Amino acid sequence: MLKILGYIMIIFASTGIGFTYGGIFKKRVEQLKEMQRCIHQLQNEIMYTHTPLPDAILNTALKSIDPIKDVFKDISSMLYSNSVDNVYEAFKCAFSDKREILSLKNEDISAILDLSKTLGESDIEGQKRMFSLTLDNIKNQIEVSKIAMNKNLKMYRCLGFSLGAVIVIISV
Repeated sequence: MLKILGYIMIIFASTGIGFTYGGIFKKRVEQLKEMQRCIHQLQNEIMYTHTPLPDAILNTALKSIDPIKDVFKDISSMLYSNSVDNVYEAFKCAFSDKREILSLKNEDISAILDLSKTLGESDIEGQKRMFSLTLDNIKNQIEVSKIAMNKNLKMYRCLGFSLGAVIVIISV
């Protein structure tokens, strides 16, 4: 009876690990979609209401969800306190500080950092083009991550269960 309980625990644990690892792909898609929504929000704040950049970033943070919300709050607080020299440094610091809780890859972050290099540095038309380019890049990253999620999510879930079953079979 105790052996059977141990075997069941092994299968559940390995299946849980498979679901957890597969969930990383799902989180990346969700965070990229949230980032896309936040970039749209930031664009609207800057282009149409002419909100100052720290306020626009804070308003975007207040309307977003974690962990993206924390990144934008950190950026806004750095800009308010003038603890960084430019917007790019604020974005770079915020993303590096929150790197462990974000499921974003380097190419996802670099698209956003490219936008931050021009925020507040160019005219309205230049910023419109940069927002458009960034949104296109994020859209492409969402498509790539959806393909990876569809391919890998089910595989990791099944692999977790299969590994647990193999361990149980070998130990019997």
